[in-house]
Amino acid sequence: MWTRKSYDAIFDWSMGGLHRERARAILLKDGLDEVVARLEAANTLGVWWEITGEAAKAVGPVVVETSARQAEIELERIAE
Repeated sequence: MWTRKSYDAIFDWSMGGLHRERARAILLKDGLDEVVARLEAANTLGVWWEITGEAAKAVGPVVVETSARQAEIELERIAE
């Protein structure tokens, strides 16, 4: 089931490396085995984008907006 943590993990997945391993663990913990399999088999960002849309629809606009605000804050902190 999609949760706020698994929604955020989708973005970590796109960053690769240790971020991807952390994202994989979160997604599997939330029972999203099929999503992990699709991401691992994907050879384009189109699949990632499709899954991102599915996740956003599942968690709803409040989670999406909150996550986006927190990402903006983090990016501003990094840029300083």
